[in-house]
Amino acid sequence: MAEDSVIRDDLRASVLFGDLDDESLDQLAAIARPVGIGAETTVFAQGDPATAFYLLAEGRVKVFKLFRDGRTATIRHVVPGETFGESVLFHDTYPSSTETMDGCRLYRFDTGAFRALMLEHPGLSLGLLGAMARLMLMLNRRVEELLLPVPARLARYLLELAEEQLDAPVAGSVGDVPRVIKLPTSKRELAARIGTVPETLSRTFARQKRANVIRMSGGGELIEILDFAALRRLAQQ
Repeated sequence: MAEDSVIRDDLRASVLFGDLDDESLDQLAAIARPVGIGAETTVFAQGDPATAFYLLAEGRVKVFKLFRDGRTATIRHVVPGETFGESVLFHDTYPSSTETMDGCRLYRFDTGAFRALMLEHPGLSLGLLGAMARLMLMLNRRVEELLLPVPARLARYLLELAEEQLDAPVAGSVGDVPRVIKLPTSKRELAARIGTVPETLSRTFARQKRANVIRMSGGGELIEILDFAALRRLAQQ
């Protein structure tokens, strides 16, 4: 019973399932399969048969595309409370790959069982449509970002990270005070996230440091934003 309670709590805390009534939540919990996976482990690979989608309860997961020339591009970082692989409800294969960034606790939802549940509970279908719409908006933003120069992409990422970690708008008097943020990923993963290669990323960081926009410490893991106004200008170039 304790495990059932944990499952329901995790479902209730999720973006997709948080508004379900108790009956629907219980039925959903009945098909949720808890899965524990270590760091740097593939959850599913691009082109694999689509058999399930997942809810992340703990840890981080990256979703990425593999191109024919061997390059990869990170599409998104999944955080606790978010689902991933939802497109399996409409496609026969996974359109992207996923890999855990930390040790993760997941819930696996079999495609067939979830489809059957959607027929009984229209609220699930509406929730899924909302999740897919949010994903489409995110993908559109990613495409727009990839059309920008690398310095603008990096500046936008740092500003988003600052707003997330500092829990304050990056504009105005509060945001203009030099503040330290922490990179949540490796430099290689960050390069993939903004659609470039590590060498270009290093050169871009170096230019920002020479311009006194940022200062780096902690082996490059900590970034002090010295000039928010300059960083915002870079983000618009």
